[in-house]
This record gives sequence, structure tokens and C-alpha cells, in this order.
Amino acid sequence: MARAPRNPADLVVRSRLREPVVFPDLTERLALKLSSIAHYTARAHFGAWHRKLGAPDWSDPQGIFTPLVYVELTATDVPVDPRKALRVRGETFLAKTLDAAGGIRRLLREGRHVIRAGDGPVVAQARLMNVFTRYDPDPARRRVTALPPALGLGDAPSRVTELPDLASLVPVDRGPDFVETTTRVWHYGQTDANRHVNGMEYLRAMEVYVADLLHAAGHDLGRLYFARARIVYRKPCFRGEGYRRLAWFRGEAPLVIAGAFVKADEPPHARPAVAVELTVAQHEAETRGAGPE
Repeated sequence: MARAPRNPADLVVRSRLREPVVFPDLTERLALKLSSIAHYTARAHFGAWHRKLGAPDWSDPQGIFTPLVYVELTATDVPVDPRKALRVRGETFLAKTLDAAGGIRRLLREGRHVIRAGDGPVVAQARLMNVFTRYDPDPARRRVTALPPALGLGDAPSRVTELPDLASLVPVDRGPDFVETTTRVWHYGQTDANRHVNGMEYLRAMEVYVADLLHAAGHDLGRLYFARARIVYRKPCFRGEGYRRLAWFRGEAPLVIAGAFVKADEPPHARPAVAVELTVAQHEAETRGAGPE
């Protein structure tokens, strides 16, 4: 019996990289900050794939692009030696989600990456998902259900996956436990070369908001840290735009809090632009010194 030809869209791009440690990315315990993990996986997730298959043509507004729509980050709080490079191993591959009838709903690229302290323990992990789309106000025209011919990979991959959405993180069926009443504004220093607010700025802003909520509730922030984040990006935000943050308690063991960013100029019932779910872990009791002079 003849063997069926391999689907070229099922390729897996693997990478092994060494990344030097950037000192501001470390906590006082010399562990990677949750919001810094994406910096160390960027070359593995984006660079390796673009070298293999090419980068999008940003000069063509009618082209097909693959924006980042979901990020999952885990920090193990393991100390690293800032003088030694971290080792990053990753793989990225294509997948599809299906509709109720079994047809292709979305095409996406998923990356799974592990960061180690040299040959030692895992210090962080990341899962990133990019969706194939067109920039069009009509949702139907935005959908891409066949791979671009220029990739030379055929129509679609065989792998089927699930793409987390807002409802996966935020309990939209009930009102938030906390609502920010003061409008905040995104500023120029929070943007990046994609000409909108950088994806990790949402995480940093939500960490600050949740930390304030935990402190107000009597939790000891000297013992707690953010160990995991799941982020869904639905709509980009831009400098000068106002926003408010909302939050829900999602669990106690471990402590999980889901937050959302709502644009200030949209009605109260509007769907959030971005959702961030944070899992809180606890350090063992320790004595904190004053640090180097």
C-alpha cells in the first residue's frame, strides 16, 4: 500500500538559542520577572519561523498577517546567574480550530518554549499563539481559512487545537468584583514598533492593579508573587487612549484573579480589549536584605 504523502503544513520549526540575561528583567531573588519572559522567547518564536518561511509584507495592507492573540507565561521563581546566558528551546507549528460543522474556523501558529538556566532547571515557560487574519472591518473578510500560497505549504495543517478566548479567562456571565473608577491613559513609552501598546504593558499594568487589590484585602505582598499569566488580545490599544481595569476572583487554591481592560470611550457593556488572568504563588518565609550598595 502506498504511503500517504506528508502534509507540508505539518512542519515544526525548532530552535535552540542562548540569550544573555538583562539585569532589569530579574527580581530581587534573581529570578525572571513574569513580564520579561517574552523577551527571551522572541527570537525562538518569531525569528526562527520568519527565517524559515519569511516575514509578512507590512507594506501591503491587503496582505495576510499573523498577530499575537494569546500568550501563556509561567515563571518558576528559580534564581539564575546573571553572568551566564539562558538556554531557550522552542518549537513552533501550524494548527487549526474547527467550527461546529467541522470546517476550518481559524488558522494559527503556535509556539511552545522553555527557558533554562544553562544546563540546570527550568526558569520559565511560554506558549504563544498567532492567528492568520486580514486587516478588514468586516469579521467575515478578516477570516483566513486557507494558508497563503506563497508559503508553499498547501491549504491547511492537520493539527487541531483550541484557541482560548475572552470567556476562557473572564467570567463574562457575572459582573466584576472590582471596577476602576479613574480613567488611565496609555502613553508613548508603552508602545512598540507595531504602532500600538506593547503586549507586555497590559501584563505590567494588570500586575500593578491586582497587587493594589491584594494589599487592600490584607494580603502580604512580601510573600506573594505572580507565577503565571494568560493573556487574550482582542483589540489593540493606542497611545493617548483612556482605559479602565476590571477584575474578578476566579479561585483560591491557587489564588487566581482575572482582569480586563475596557476602553474609556466605549460603552460599559462593550467587550474588553484585552484580558489578563494572573495566578498568584507564595514564597517561603525569608529575610530580605538591603541589597548591594
